[in-house]
Amino acid sequence: MKTNRIIKVFLGIVSMLLLLNLLNGFFSSKSALAVSEDEKKERYQISAWAAQSEGSLVHSGYYVLDTATGKVVASKAETPLFKE
Repeated sequence: MKTNRIIKVFLGIVSMLLLLNLLNGFFSSKSALAVSEDEKKERYQISAWAAQSEGSLVHSGYYVLDTATGKVVASKAETPLFKE
């Protein structure tokens, strides 16, 4: 009988936490922020990469992504170089 009481208390606590989480989503929602055309900061994402294959070939490159439009602004992929 004691085990049933512990399980009921535990399930009651979990259900209350789930209910509070649901209510928190309704009352504290944040509005989305749109970036205006005048704001150019944090607009571009630059990423570089490199890989080695078969122990001797090295591939590398980079790309620049415009996060406002989703288009690749610049990219370059190096031809395989032999590692010395």
